[in-house]
Amino acid sequence: MKLKTRKFWNFLPLVINYLKLKSKAARNKRMPEYYTLSQKCDMFRKYTYNILKLLGIKLKVNGFDNVPNGPCLLVPNHSTYLDPFFIASALWNFGDGNKITKNFAFIAKAEVKNKKSIFKIAELINTFFIDLEKPREIPETLLEFGNYIKSKKLCGVMFAEGHRTEDGKLGEFNSGAFRTAQSAFLPIVPVTINNACNALDNNRNGILEVEVTFHNLMKPIMFQTLNPKDIADQVKSVIASNYKDQVVTSKETIKNKYSSKKNK
Repeated sequence: MKLKTRKFWNFLPLVINYLKLKSKAARNKRMPEYYTLSQKCDMFRKYTYNILKLLGIKLKVNGFDNVPNGPCLLVPNHSTYLDPFFIASALWNFGDGNKITKNFAFIAKAEVKNKKSIFKIAELINTFFIDLEKPREIPETLLEFGNYIKSKKLCGVMFAEGHRTEDGKLGEFNSGAFRTAQSAFLPIVPVTINNACNALDNNRNGILEVEVTFHNLMKPIMFQTLNPKDIADQVKSVIASNYKDQVVTSKETIKNKYSSKKNK
């Protein structure tokens, strides 16, 4: 079954899951203290995982035990608009009592604030926003983000490429994420997301298996004195070690249509 057919038959449950998540986000906006941090993460994880299933996407997770129970910085490659869904779901223990579900926070571009359908949901999951048109404010935001995830013992998620791939290959990694890890003394977990570039291709057939691999943790002592650019190169090398280039067919990936061109 093609994705466009699957979306047609699953239109109602897709909308229901989205509206439920949106209503929770709206309540959180009105009453910021109503939900606990864990409840917010669980709600996002629940409804977005349902959406992934309805879109015919199956998740394979490797290296879950490499993610610490304390604060850390997760640095994944960026393939699709659905990457936050993949990461949130991959941090779920799926009822395995031997594993601990991890809570999370994200960094996103300030342009998300202009997308009302997304902004409230982004706020629900503890998202910090960086404005690329105000470069002087970025270091302060990154420092606040690092201190927040450290104090709340979260997995901070930062896509170091800064935008989604257009050609199915890894892009250049920005050094900002690694300055955050250094300033807050956070361990880094490189993350490879495979087979995700065409997740929203309406013409793809059957079930799509997306693979998320959490690599070995890098302790702060391993990179604290390094140049952030050198850390970026190291992390990219780890991610590339099992990344598989894709032939891109999805319009969402080719055009990066959910990103502002001037911010790429």
